[in-house]
Amino acid sequence: MDTTLNDTLRTRKETGSHFTSTGLADVVAKRLINELNKLEIDNQNKLRVLDPACGDGELLLSFKRLAELNSFNNVDLVGVDENQQAVERAVTRLEEVKAENLDLIPNDFLEMINIEENISLFENESKKIDPVDVIIANPPYVRTQVLGSEVAQSLAKKFNLKGKVDLYQAFIIAMTMQLKPGGLLGVITSNRYLTTKGGESLRKFFRENYEIIEVMDLGDTKLFEAAVLPSIFIGRKKSNKVIENNSPANFYKIYEEKKSELIDEAVGFDSVFELLENLESGTFKVEEKFYSTLIGKLIFPESHKEPWVMASDEEYKWIEEVNQASYARFEDIGDIRVGIKTTADNVFISESWDELDTELKPESELLVPLHSADNASRWLPIEKKPKREILYTHTMVDGKKEVIDFTQYERGFNYLSSHREQLEGRKYVTKSRNWYEIWVTQNPGLLKLPKLIFPDISTEPKFFYDDGSCFVDGNCYWISLKDGVDNDLLYLLLGIANTAYLTKYHDIAFQNKLYAGRRRYMTQYVNKYPVPNPDTVYAKDIIKQVKSLVFNELTVEEKSKIEKEIEELTEKAFGVKK
Repeated sequence: MDTTLNDTLRTRKETGSHFTSTGLADVVAKRLINELNKLEIDNQNKLRVLDPACGDGELLLSFKRLAELNSFNNVDLVGVDENQQAVERAVTRLEEVKAENLDLIPNDFLEMINIEENISLFENESKKIDPVDVIIANPPYVRTQVLGSEVAQSLAKKFNLKGKVDLYQAFIIAMTMQLKPGGLLGVITSNRYLTTKGGESLRKFFRENYEIIEVMDLGDTKLFEAAVLPSIFIGRKKSNKVIENNSPANFYKIYEEKKSELIDEAVGFDSVFELLENLESGTFKVEEKFYSTLIGKLIFPESHKEPWVMASDEEYKWIEEVNQASYARFEDIGDIRVGIKTTADNVFISESWDELDTELKPESELLVPLHSADNASRWLPIEKKPKREILYTHTMVDGKKEVIDFTQYERGFNYLSSHREQLEGRKYVTKSRNWYEIWVTQNPGLLKLPKLIFPDISTEPKFFYDDGSCFVDGNCYWISLKDGVDNDLLYLLLGIANTAYLTKYHDIAFQNKLYAGRRRYMTQYVNKYPVPNPDTVYAKDIIKQVKSLVFNELTVEEKSKIEKEIEELTEKAFGVKK
C-alpha cells in the first residue's frame, strides 16, 4: 500500500476501534483458558499470546490474569496497534501487573503480513514475531463505505476478499496466518457473517481453517457504543483446509426481550457479563432489562451460501420436519424485489402535491400512490391507500421500460427543473441517464400487477396485498407471481407469511433479530420460506380466509378470529405441530 493509502487506512481504522470492556474481555479469555485446560497442556510450557489490535491492552490483561489463576505462568504477551498512545497505555497497564515477556509494537498489523508470499511470519523492520499459540482480539469494524473504495479495493486485492469488504475480515485472515496449527483463536466480530449473504466468504473461511468450538451471538446487548451487533468466535486452527464433517459446534445466543413477553419471575443477574457465564437457556433479568438466552448446537448447512443455524436439538428437528413437509419455497412461486429507490425522496415523494403552485404541480398521470414501511400493517385492507405519492419517471412501451417523455408533461418537467441542481448532483445517475430519472425504478409493468408488500425491518410480519394500484418504496420488498402461477397462490403466501408458525421458522432458520425484537425481512430469507401443498383442503381454506381479510371491512374481533383460524390451518397444512 502506498503512503496515502496507509494514511487513509490509519484514519479509517480508528473510526472502527472500540476498546473492549473488562467484562467482555474476561468472557473471551475464560473460554480460551477452558480450551487450554481441556488439552491438558503442561502449565510450564510457554504460551505465546497475541492481540493484533490491542488498544489499551484489556484483552491481554484479562488473559494474563485468568491464565495465572489456572497456573499458566509461562506466558509471552504480544500486542500490536497502530495507535501509539494506546500502546503506551497498554505497556503501563501490563507493567503495573508485573507482566513479564511483554512485547507491544506500535504498527499496523495488516501491513506486517506478507500475504503475497504466503508468509505466516511477519517483520517490523528488523523485529520478527514468531507464530503464536493463542490469539485474542477485537479487531476494528469498519465497513466499505467508511473505508472508502480505494482502501477497500486494496484490502480486497491483498487479502483476496470478495463482496463488501470490512476491515475485520482482513484481520481474521491475517491472524490465521500468524496462528500455529492447533492454536486457538478467540475473536470479537460483528454477528452479520452468521446469517447474511455477504457473510458467505467468512463462513467458508472459518469452516475451512478452523475446528469451530463455539460461537456466541451477543445480539442487541449494546456492549459497544457502536451500532454493531457483536459475536464471539472460538476456534482451533486446522493443519489443513479439509472440512471433515458437519459436526455441530456449541453456541450461545442472547437478545433483549420485551417485558410483556416474559414470565413474571425471572432470575436476576448483576450484569450482562455475569449472565454470559450462565449456561442455561431461558429468560433472565439484568437491572430493569430482560434477556432471552438460547444454548445449543450450531448447525452448518452443506452450502456456505446458507446461514449457520443456531438451534436446540428440538428446534432443529422441527425445522427439518417442516422442510420435508414443504411443497415448495416462496422463490419457486414468486419473485421478490426491493422497492423503488429514488436517491432524492424529497423531490420525488410527497404527501402534499396539491399544495404546490399550479405551474409546478405534476400532472396526475405522473403520480402513483406509494406504500412504505410507515404505513405497512398486517392484512392492510385493499381500500386503504397511502397518502404518499411518487412522481414516477418511467413507463412501459411495447413491453419495454422507457423514460417518460416529459415534453408531454409541462408541469411535471417544470417541477423537476426546480430541483435540477440537486438531481444533477447525482453523478451516478447522470453518468449514463437523464438527470431527472429515479435511480432504482424496478419494472412498472410488474408493479402494476397484484403483489404482496412487506417492510424490510419489523418486530412482526406485516405482509399485505396490493391489487397493482400502488407502487412500493425502497424500505419495503414486494412479491409478484411467476408467469403461469395461479393468482390464488398469492393469497396462500400472504396467509402463511403472517403466521406465528412461519415467524418461528424465520427465527430458527435465519437468526437475524436486530434489536428490541426487530427482524430483517430480506429477499434471501423470505425466498426460503416453506409453502404447503396448495391442493390440500387446508391450503384452500387459508386462501378463502385471506380473501375475507383483504377484501372486507372487518371488526377487530372478526379479524382476530380469522387470524386464529389461519394459524391453525397452517399447522394442519404442513402436518407438523408448532
